[in-house]
Amino acid sequence: MHDVLIVSVPLITILAGLFFNRSEMQALRAEMRIEIKDLRAEINARFDRVDAELRYFHGVMGKHEARLEALEKG
Repeated sequence: MHDVLIVSVPLITILAGLFFNRSEMQALRAEMRIEIKDLRAEINARFDRVDAELRYFHGVMGKHEARLEALEKG
């Protein structure tokens, strides 16, 4: 009986630790997924703003180039 206690108590302790550690890891994974999703949304919003500014810049540059060409021809 003594041998059973010597083996079973640490074994049960290790299994309980593994079980609780696994549940904490699942909670951590869920939290990380939410954070990554929010980060992706923020990065996409920033890229959209940069893209809009570049489109505006290219539009303005196109107008200036057309005006320069008109001045050079005239």
